[in-house]
Amino acid sequence: MTPPSMIQCWLIPYPTVSLDSLAKTLEHKECQITTHSPFELEDIDFTSLSPNECPDIMFIDGGSEVSHSRRMCRHLRDNGYKGFLLLASQDSTTKGRVKSLKAGADDLCVKPYSSHSIREKILEYIELEKKNQSAKKYSFDDLMLDTKEGILHGKGGKQIRLTQIESKLMKTFLKQSQKLCSKEWLTAEVWKIHFDTKTNFLSVSISGLRKKISKISKKPYIHTVRGKGYKLDIDP
Repeated sequence: MTPPSMIQCWLIPYPTVSLDSLAKTLEHKECQITTHSPFELEDIDFTSLSPNECPDIMFIDGGSEVSHSRRMCRHLRDNGYKGFLLLASQDSTTKGRVKSLKAGADDLCVKPYSSHSIREKILEYIELEKKNQSAKKYSFDDLMLDTKEGILHGKGGKQIRLTQIESKLMKTFLKQSQKLCSKEWLTAEVWKIHFDTKTNFLSVSISGLRKKISKISKKPYIHTVRGKGYKLDIDP
């Protein structure tokens, strides 16, 4: 069994891809690396796994077909995986990034990538997890976000689990409550990349978060400020 303090990272290469050298580069005293074929993951219900059994990070490389990687991302999310998904992609266009993030990826690395660049992303995640070990909670009105557990709490004990991206987006809104957040600023703050704001990716992500909020509160909270962005508030 993996010690509770260890970060588990699963490498998911498709048959045409070898990640052996990457696995060696990623070896770290605080990170356990294991390699799995995509076929091993098809029947796993991640909601039934204990925290020690479920990986914290998955790195997926579908070879020359990025559609394989995106399909696997969707499958993992549909099967209840809530951890960090890092996706390798040859498509570095804004449209391609949007497709990958919509599929469920949390971050992307453009191919060809170096093993050291992936290692840096993994170490960055480990450092972020260390900071999150102390339960950080953000609140506004009846909402309270527990970033350690990834759970959004509402009035009367209602709660709902958020994905990692939903949690980051919610945290950003809570930290900027009652302030206008432009689309450009939100995408840069949450995804660390700059999208063409004419794409509907941000609106789709916010729509999903609004649906989650509606399950624990009758208040809409996230308001659209036409032509400017969004604002978290009780009233528009």
